[in-house]
Amino acid sequence: MKTLMFSDKWFEKFRDSINSNGNYERYASDWEGDILLSIRGDEQSNFFRSGESKMVRLELYHGKCNSISFPTSIDRMKIPYILEGRATIWEGILSGKTNVITAMLKGEVTVTGDVRKLMKYVNAAQELVVSAGRIE
Repeated sequence: MKTLMFSDKWFEKFRDSINSNGNYERYASDWEGDILLSIRGDEQSNFFRSGESKMVRLELYHGKCNSISFPTSIDRMKIPYILEGRATIWEGILSGKTNVITAMLKGEVTVTGDVRKLMKYVNAAQELVVSAGRIE
């Protein structure tokens, strides 16, 4: 049964897929820090219309996703990394059609946090995308 991308259920499957990805665990073995994905709907999105939005907080620690949550507001002081972008960009990234690093460099995904530290974990970021691609 297909799960609608960006639904709470989809993100629960994403967490499970991350936790079963041995490559992610290896590449992120010393990673500590939560990441918040902020998704803004747009007219081209198959899942989120313009005016809709969703935030998802991934609690990532030493190669595992300990939990996910869906905050309704952002406390920028308590979340080390915030990645924000339009739904169609996230659809491309999470389906593997768009490279997350390229999207960041083009400004399609804006990043709040220590980008230099984040860039040390490019392989881990790619494995997060692999994990997303495993979800039906």
